[in-house]
Amino acid sequence: MKKLDPVTLEVFKHLILAIPEEMGANLRRTAFSDNIKERMDESCALFDARGRLIAQAEHIPVHLGAMPSAVENVMRDFPQLEPGDQIIVNDPYRGGSHLPDITLIAPFFRQDKLKGYVGNRAHHADVGGKTPGSMPGISVHLQEEGIIIPPTLFLRAGEIQKGVLDTIKRETRNPVERIGDLNAQVGANILGVSCCLEFIENYSEEKFDSFVDSIIDYSKQRVAAHLKLLPEGTASAVDYLEGDKPIPIHLTLQIDKNKITVDFQKTAPQSPGNHNAPLSVTKSAVYYVIRCLLPSDIPPNYGCYEAIEVKVPPQNLLNPQFPAAVSSGNVETSQRIVDVLLLAFSQIISDRIPAQGQGTMNNIAFGWEGKTYYETIGGGMGATSEHDGADGVQVHMTNTANTPVEALENTFPVRIVKYSLRKNSGGKGKYRGGMGICREFFFLKDTTVSIQSERRKFPPKGLAGGSDGKCGINLLYRSDGTKISLPGRITFQAHQGETLVIETPGGGGWGSKVES
Repeated sequence: MKKLDPVTLEVFKHLILAIPEEMGANLRRTAFSDNIKERMDESCALFDARGRLIAQAEHIPVHLGAMPSAVENVMRDFPQLEPGDQIIVNDPYRGGSHLPDITLIAPFFRQDKLKGYVGNRAHHADVGGKTPGSMPGISVHLQEEGIIIPPTLFLRAGEIQKGVLDTIKRETRNPVERIGDLNAQVGANILGVSCCLEFIENYSEEKFDSFVDSIIDYSKQRVAAHLKLLPEGTASAVDYLEGDKPIPIHLTLQIDKNKITVDFQKTAPQSPGNHNAPLSVTKSAVYYVIRCLLPSDIPPNYGCYEAIEVKVPPQNLLNPQFPAAVSSGNVETSQRIVDVLLLAFSQIISDRIPAQGQGTMNNIAFGWEGKTYYETIGGGMGATSEHDGADGVQVHMTNTANTPVEALENTFPVRIVKYSLRKNSGGKGKYRGGMGICREFFFLKDTTVSIQSERRKFPPKGLAGGSDGKCGINLLYRSDGTKISLPGRITFQAHQGETLVIETPGGGGWGSKVES
């Protein structure tokens, strides 16, 4: 296949990259739930006929690094798809991440010849399970976390399959919202297919094929050239998740001129709780960190990751086996993988690595009579060798917006009493860590609340002499004023008139403070 010249490649790159961005905008505009339309907890991507990632929108890192695994499973289970078909999947052991993240994948064809796939993944506010929001504070088996959907035909020739739809309606707490969000995902894929076919119609099938090979090869060459600029070396690092006992994530990093190897052999075994991260999520976190170290103009696609090897033995915390629970692995363990890998990189290229950020997504879920709510809360970013850390932002593996107070209070029987930066929560140093957030929920009705959070015991570490950020705090104030300290992971009953307070961690500081 003839490679494209540099000018044409650059023009086509922007045309193709615009497709998943447009898909994401369409999905957000048409979704029913606040979690997608307000928080923008969704991601979109394009793949070629071999399942190689072509282009992805800059949406949610933990979604996008894992989506190729979903496409691989779809290709294996459905080798004879037709125009108008779409496959649905959320099974973490078949290409999903955790159960609330539902993925839809659609093939596109040119004159009956498969040319590729479009896909999107969106976090649904509830997919059944033992608690509203499908994010139990403590779960042991995957079935406790919601409905499990292996790769399944959702649309055949444009028609939604009634049996699948009926199952989703029956198993979820807010079926109208679920079907509304799924319809939005279907529409986003239809738009993506249309845009891909329009590109082929305008520029020819041959030019499309040339673009795919050229852009993947271009990213591969750019990554290879950048690896040669990094110092060779080996480093090890360990950090901990918070359970009944500390749960170690230990890795060994090796950099040579042609390859980066990340080995998790010494990480804890599979957990009896929900800390487990599917292998696709583990790879997402590793890919994210390395992407951050690469020049930002390298197109994110299959070619970026060929030089990266991730080693994880089976029945490991980061490569569990069914039916291990995984709800927290996607949102919390993924954050700790990033923290540990950055610690290892700091031993080799210290001036380019930030101090640790808040290291958690501060997941909150609650619900009432068919209404369910889920959100993550931002915190402090770690300081760098050049700047203070950003205050009150989503850090690393999440890239969502916040839920506006007006949207939350308009839909649910809850009031936000306080929403502010948490002063002095960032670590001190030459450059200070970012401040966390304080968010207080006043409940107008009884509800079940689930929290999944980290960095309540082990603070975000400073770097190069900087101080640690402050740990997060979860509190419940009873209506009589009694204050109860809550653990990082919990499901409990909150009553009318009670207030939940979430104070998120600050980021670590960087460098010893300069004396005045």
